[in-house]
Amino acid sequence: MPHELAGGVELDRRAAERTLAGVDPAAVVDVVNAEMLRALRVVSVERGHDPTDFALVAFGGAGPLHACELADELGIRTVLVPEAAGVLSALGLVASEERRDAVRSYLVPLADAGELPREGEADLRYTGQSFELTLSLQETDLGEAFHRAHQEQYGFAERDREVQLVAVRTADIRKGPELVLPRGEERTITGPAVIELAGSTCWIPPGWVGARDGRMLRLTRQ
Repeated sequence: MPHELAGGVELDRRAAERTLAGVDPAAVVDVVNAEMLRALRVVSVERGHDPTDFALVAFGGAGPLHACELADELGIRTVLVPEAAGVLSALGLVASEERRDAVRSYLVPLADAGELPREGEADLRYTGQSFELTLSLQETDLGEAFHRAHQEQYGFAERDREVQLVAVRTADIRKGPELVLPRGEERTITGPAVIELAGSTCWIPPGWVGARDGRMLRLTRQ
């Protein structure tokens, strides 16, 4: 790594060496991988998903350094590394739509709410309940849609009971800008290898093969 990073951040190599004195660097990587594996299991196994059914997307400056080893631990055979992996989160912020949400409280019987927006969501409940169901606004009978949703969610519906409109949520959405990203060199790489991307570094261990099409590096377990 260079002595000075973007933004004038300087690395103190001697401080790093003192901190890791007597520590096996491989053990440090194992600890980092274990922490990332814990996070991956939270969003996969703990939600009832089998990781082997998915590809792992690696992003960030160092994410692609660990991705293949994490995939091996989870039984994943495909890793995707975007060409712009190092700034993927920033690109998402720049390219995403601009959204402004608004909420209007009602607390009236649905029948007395008057004309509602054509698009958005409504918080509805039976009068006297302390919790609501959120439904998309629709031109058809919103009350009947609430009864059906309540039946599906809780196993019963009370069609003779008054439905109360608690709030209406709307959003003003503006489309984000179109981005044209530079393409990298197309190539095929067999591990072990280190690939230097524009904003990140990717480690391809033995047993993995990478195919780079200019916008994405696709890593596959052999």
